[in-house]
Amino acid sequence: MKKILSAALIAATALALVSCGNGRSIPIETVKRANLTGNLLAGECSSYTEKVEYFDGGEAISYTLYIESAENAAEYSYNVVETIGDFTLFAHEGDVFKKKGDDFCAVLFSNQALTYYQYIKDYASDSLEVKFPLDAGERYQIKSSEDGDLIFVSYYADVTPQMASAITSVSLKTGDRIISEYTTDKGYRIQKIEYFVEHADGSKNLVAKRSFTYSVEKEDAFSSLPGGDDVTVTLVIGGREYGYDVPSGVYVEFFDGGLGYEYFTDEKCTQKYELSTALEMTVYVRTNFD
Repeated sequence: MKKILSAALIAATALALVSCGNGRSIPIETVKRANLTGNLLAGECSSYTEKVEYFDGGEAISYTLYIESAENAAEYSYNVVETIGDFTLFAHEGDVFKKKGDDFCAVLFSNQALTYYQYIKDYASDSLEVKFPLDAGERYQIKSSEDGDLIFVSYYADVTPQMASAITSVSLKTGDRIISEYTTDKGYRIQKIEYFVEHADGSKNLVAKRSFTYSVEKEDAFSSLPGGDDVTVTLVIGGREYGYDVPSGVYVEFFDGGLGYEYFTDEKCTQKYELSTALEMTVYVRTNFD
């Protein structure tokens, strides 16, 4: 018994020395939990913006994601704007629009079981589930430090064959290591994350960066959405009619959540629907059950 206790004491002492030399332990789950969308928007913060940049393979590729609390939070939770180049997705108070250049397209849910929140939930972080590809894998802390109001903490994850094949945003191979370096405030709210890939030969290169800004006010992010006179688009599904009010002049597309519905402009389902601007029209839906 004495030998066992002595060995345990030695191990605990060694661990304490390592922890001391590399800062205090900050579990990745602690950081994740502090940055759940609901937690971020629960206090004075009304909105936040995330900018993502990828540097792997030369020219940087970036996109931005803006999230705010919905006015009707009980039903819709969040409003979202995602911008990639000249493409923008707007999800606002239950309505979804896409914009390419100057053209707007309304997205109508043809699967009646789908909700607005189900559509936008992948843009928010409402669970500890991994959403960002480079956050995959088992995370182990490397070190942490503090400077004024900021906390710096880094983690690593060894790239498995599954990760190497699943993550396509950067070049990875089995045996590489993903290093993620976090800068947070005292409440673990993320300011930025820098992702590096460390190779077996010891070389390391920056492959991605996420930067976050927070605001007590909401941005004027949805004022450009189309308005004015609405027209009614009617979907006929299994003999039942569903009407949607859509701003006149925008394009109309349908979202079924991957069920493979087909859309036609005639009742016999011989003329396939093609993307067109909204007008008073009826679209017939052929499901997998028809």
